[in-house]
Amino acid sequence: MIVSDLTLHGMHCESCARIIERTVSRHAGARVTSVDMANNRLIIESRRGHLEEIRDELRGKGYQLLLPGERAAEGFEAGSFRRGIDVLKKVIFNARGFEVEHTLFRYALGAIALVLVVQAVLFGVLFKNTPGYLNTYWSVMLLTTVSVVAFLFAYYHSNAFRKSSSCMTGMMTGMTFGMAGGFLIGAFVGATNGMFLGSIIGMGAGMSLGYVTGRSCGVMGVMEGMMGGLMAGTMGAMLSAMLIYDRLVPFLFILVGTEGVILVAFSYMLYKEFGNMTKQDLRVSGMEFAVLALALNLALTVVYVFGPKTGYVLGG
Repeated sequence: MIVSDLTLHGMHCESCARIIERTVSRHAGARVTSVDMANNRLIIESRRGHLEEIRDELRGKGYQLLLPGERAAEGFEAGSFRRGIDVLKKVIFNARGFEVEHTLFRYALGAIALVLVVQAVLFGVLFKNTPGYLNTYWSVMLLTTVSVVAFLFAYYHSNAFRKSSSCMTGMMTGMTFGMAGGFLIGAFVGATNGMFLGSIIGMGAGMSLGYVTGRSCGVMGVMEGMMGGLMAGTMGAMLSAMLIYDRLVPFLFILVGTEGVILVAFSYMLYKEFGNMTKQDLRVSGMEFAVLALALNLALTVVYVFGPKTGYVLGG
């Protein structure tokens, strides 16, 4: 064992200290023996050869352990996009320590392919001769496919840390899923069916998502999630009704892209707080992931195509 007295760059509060301590302790035999926030000093006891691994993992979370004579690298400060992009690359390219997240990423790609194939078959069998079908629904169905899969990825990633989640993280989880999910579904259904049905389904979906994901920290998480879903579901439908004759479809693409960034940031927050997933944390198979994505997409397709239409909607 060796003892290292290092300068620490990027620690701002007690929460940072707890994240650093948990990160170090996940390495066999390693522990933080002293944290001096006033002077940005950290003393670590670790096995010989493990210090570099600890430094690399902490750097990915925005904390730089500096050896004597080293200077902090630019682009890894709090709020830096570079850190998030670096982690995203590790997930996509199956870097060491991100194998389980990479598995979820592969599940997501497979689910998107399955849903698009099924939608193409449905078009050829049922909707090919429906006037204006592609012009009315193709964009919303494509965005729905991507959105549903993105939310499933984020859900199963967050579910892995439910038992160790703090109350604050649980409330953030409920609010994120309730608001983001409710707003998107409300906007999609509002675009194809009108503000009334969009508000009802968006509100119901957002509140359900908020409840399921926020309950890990009890009633506070449930309330945060359901209140977020209630407001966002109605606002998403309202926005579609307001933009129906003002480039609604391009806006929906921008909306999905923006919410995708939010979900990536949310998953990064969980990684920074709790570290990587382990194999036993992954509580879904590729088949289950794909079937659930397909079922949710088909349910929304039924709403889009056969649900009652009120007011101004895509396709007239």
